[in-house]
Amino acid sequence: MAVSHGSLPFQEQIDYFRGKVDLPIRAWTDIYAQEHDWAFVVAGANKRALLADLRGAVEKVITAGGTLEQFRRDFDQVVERHGWQYNGERGWRTRVIYETNLRQSYNAGREAQMADPELRKRRPYGLYRHGDSANPRPQHLAWNGLVLPLEDPWWSTHSPQNGWGCKCKKFMLSERDLERQGLKVGTAPAIEYEDQVIGKNSPNGPRTVRVPKGIDPGFEYAPGRSRLSDAVPPLRGYDPLPEPTPGAKSSATAAGLPNRRPQAPLPPARKASAERMLPAGLSDEQYMARFLAEFGATPEAPAVFKDVTGDAVVIGRELFTQAKTGKLKVGKPGHSRELLLLADALKSPDEVWVRLEWMYAQNKAVVRRRYISRFDVAGEPLPALAVFEVGDDGWDGITTFAPNADNPEYLEQLRLGVRLYRRGQ
Repeated sequence: MAVSHGSLPFQEQIDYFRGKVDLPIRAWTDIYAQEHDWAFVVAGANKRALLADLRGAVEKVITAGGTLEQFRRDFDQVVERHGWQYNGERGWRTRVIYETNLRQSYNAGREAQMADPELRKRRPYGLYRHGDSANPRPQHLAWNGLVLPLEDPWWSTHSPQNGWGCKCKKFMLSERDLERQGLKVGTAPAIEYEDQVIGKNSPNGPRTVRVPKGIDPGFEYAPGRSRLSDAVPPLRGYDPLPEPTPGAKSSATAAGLPNRRPQAPLPPARKASAERMLPAGLSDEQYMARFLAEFGATPEAPAVFKDVTGDAVVIGRELFTQAKTGKLKVGKPGHSRELLLLADALKSPDEVWVRLEWMYAQNKAVVRRRYISRFDVAGEPLPALAVFEVGDDGWDGITTFAPNADNPEYLEQLRLGVRLYRRGQ
């Protein structure tokens, strides 16, 4: 069996990787630092099927072992199957995906082992060891041989991996280990922070992060520790639209990640014909049929719709069928007339957001994709806000004619996570 980073694959390493949820992103800056404990990402892989296949290739290496060349063969097959046009040269890109996932899953697995209380009693110290990088970082060399108690806060920002390609490691030591190796417990170096700009070429624009000197942006955390400390609790699902009352929750504002918001406002609301409002008094079957027809689907034959990002959404009768009873439920009272606006939000959104969110009831994480659009409908005194939300746990959608459709603070509650798409002005 081929080896993974540092040793044969071990259970804590495998469990850590399998505990991640696939999250589509556009750039590496969309997910940052300890958010990687929860999400499997590949920069530029914003389609679910593509990301799932890339994950399979990485998981194969982590669970069964495999060389970089073996991973590259699987990578090439995935790229060809999906027609993926990725950025960067093949050799560099595959090495980054392969090494970063192996090293960080290894490091997170070791952190899980180091968290064992009985083991920490016997081995209460951590040793920093520099790797054999061809171009060593001066700060990493300076930390080589440093011994600190495992409880020292320094480890929360300096536990390896500490940068792209970093091969440094952290080991547990006992008092006897210290004597045998001639080591002494030291004092944590003073941490000097610096501001760095990341994402200069990112579709969502640059931002400034504050990191310790010697640590690459995004690596200033102890891999896996946020999972051990339950830093991100399970999440409950709510309607995709926040309630206008203070303190009310929605799926867009519940616990999850990432929690970044955009700098620019939503594009201006678009004009919509009064014909996009369906007549009152239709049956649920008729309302459903009108919605499905927008995508070339019928109650008997679903259709696969490709959204503006190229991802697939299956449109069919099942969208309106209650799972437990099998009964048809088109929508909330009074909102059936607005179904075509909801279809417009899916077909031609102002923005598309994706976010990993937690559900208390199922005790699991799901990835939700949120399509947001605003319309000025002829004959309506107030603007319309339409939100279509789909995830592994199903879908929801709602439209509302309300002053909040133009309220920036209200809209900001919806614009959370990774923005995959923004309509031009």
